[in-house]
Amino acid sequence: MAKISDEQIFAATHDLIVEKGLTGVRLTDIARQLEVTHAALYKHFKNRDALYEAMYTQWLDQVDAPSLTITRLPAEQRVDGLHEWLQNFVVQRQQAFMTNPEMASLYQIALQQETELINPRIAQLAETVETLMAWDTFRHQRGMLIMMAFTYLYHPFFVDRWNDNLYMPLFESTWLELLPVIEETN
Repeated sequence: MAKISDEQIFAATHDLIVEKGLTGVRLTDIARQLEVTHAALYKHFKNRDALYEAMYTQWLDQVDAPSLTITRLPAEQRVDGLHEWLQNFVVQRQQAFMTNPEMASLYQIALQQETELINPRIAQLAETVETLMAWDTFRHQRGMLIMMAFTYLYHPFFVDRWNDNLYMPLFESTWLELLPVIEETN
């Protein structure tokens, strides 16, 4: 029996999700698709939920990676840089979630089970905003304010509204509302 990688498991699982839906996929289906034993999958994931979590986490890490690798900008570039970063972030999220609805659904289900109002991903994004803007005080509260203000534009709970023609005008109006606060703290 050949060894299988997580990537092979993810690809087979994704294909089955497309075919059968999220709830229709069982580990035995995945094993059959990969031509391995059911036990071979258990060496990688203890159950379907653990597999799904690993899948959406890897996918979201890939989607968000360009936005999370940011450095502090020079003072004169911060406001425009933040605008560009936010715009790129919401557009890349929109494209990723719209082109891969299966992974978006996995992530949405996980978020519905989340007990914290602010999940670690949003906190990580807030920290990125703080880094970009060189805000070193208030324990990421300013970054959190920015990310929460734009939640409608990037959070998967609102994915069904992202095709609206007012999506980018809403982005710009939200930006303009926050701009005095951003400029004041810069």
